[in-house]
Amino acid sequence: RQQCLELLASLRADPGWDSSTNVYAFVTDYIKPLTAGTGLGYALYLNADDPLEVNVMISHSWTENVEDFLEAVGRSTSEDDVMFICFLSLYQCEDGAGPSI
Repeated sequence: RQQCLELLASLRADPGWDSSTNVYAFVTDYIKPLTAGTGLGYALYLNADDPLEVNVMISHSWTENVEDFLEAVGRSTSEDDVMFICFLSLYQCEDGAGPSI
């Protein structure tokens, strides 16, 4: 939860941030460039040294507003929740560096 709220705060502090950005554009413009070549989703990228076991799975829409989504996560979860949010947890780059199935 805290990392989602920190992400929201950092986005809002970025002068280039557009508050109307949806999840798809956010992944394309922010998540992919940050994690490219690492093979790690954003969540593991942040928590590689101390990953935790997930206890909450949160779904989303690719066209959903990112700020609205992160605000809802902040309102709807507790400090102890460890969340799997697919657009933040899965490696999105499709550049061959990530896991394969």
